[in-house]
Amino acid sequence: MTSESVTSSSADRMTPVSSVLERSIHSLRALLHEPLVHFLAIGAVLFAVNAVVAPPVGKDKVIEVSPDVRQQIVDIFKRERNREPTSEELAPLLDGWILNEITFREALAQGLDKGDDMIRERIMQKLRLLVFSNVNVEDPTAAELQQWFERQRARYDVAEQLSFFEVPVGGPDSAAEAADMLRQIEAGTEPEEFRLRAHAFPQRPRNTIVESFGADFTDKLAALPRGRWSALRSSTGWHIVRLDAVVAGRPAVLDEIREQVLTDLKQARIRTAATATIREMGKSYVIRRGDQP
Repeated sequence: MTSESVTSSSADRMTPVSSVLERSIHSLRALLHEPLVHFLAIGAVLFAVNAVVAPPVGKDKVIEVSPDVRQQIVDIFKRERNREPTSEELAPLLDGWILNEITFREALAQGLDKGDDMIRERIMQKLRLLVFSNVNVEDPTAAELQQWFERQRARYDVAEQLSFFEVPVGGPDSAAEAADMLRQIEAGTEPEEFRLRAHAFPQRPRNTIVESFGADFTDKLAALPRGRWSALRSSTGWHIVRLDAVVAGRPAVLDEIREQVLTDLKQARIRTAATATIREMGKSYVIRRGDQP
């Protein structure tokens, strides 16, 4: 067999392989012109760049307000106020929980748990003390003090005070039971158990009564005749009450409590600055508030 025949034979065998390769290259070129391929390629590049520039956040940097946490906060509010919080009232409570969680995480990150018994509140308190100790505020001007006093006047005005006795009767539909109990009291035949259930409220500021029983109850209570038992309905149910005394409130005078107001204002400014510091720490966390109610 001559060299020419060998070469020709080899070429015959290689021709199919070349054809396949050419067709593959042609198909690949056509594929690269497809818009979908361009989209997928760009997406792959962006994903790779994002992975480098913004790497995944670790679990220790994720703070999640879970449904359980939200419900616990709501339950605490209900125990204290006997009602559900509004969305405006719930928002700062959730924010406070997040700030506490940031404080706790940062305290752990700074090793403030060393030598402690790992009680959560004590660890957070260590970081708070560090933050607060590094905050300095200037004394306010006389005008700033006066403006702050006027905005916070409700804290300093002497509130109207009511002294009264209260006996819970039942739920919102217990009007008949309350009326019957009132008749027994007027006849002097009330049971001993009634006296044992009586709660004394001496010199209670009006705003605290509003928080516990509602504004309508408080207004009607203040208008009752002194020393006489009556039936009143509040936001939680019916009550038998006896108003004994009312002491009128009066507006506060700044000159009389200047030092207290000055201290309160400076403390408020320190808290604001310290809170801002903790919020700045919180920027390294991912906050997940869960499903909104």
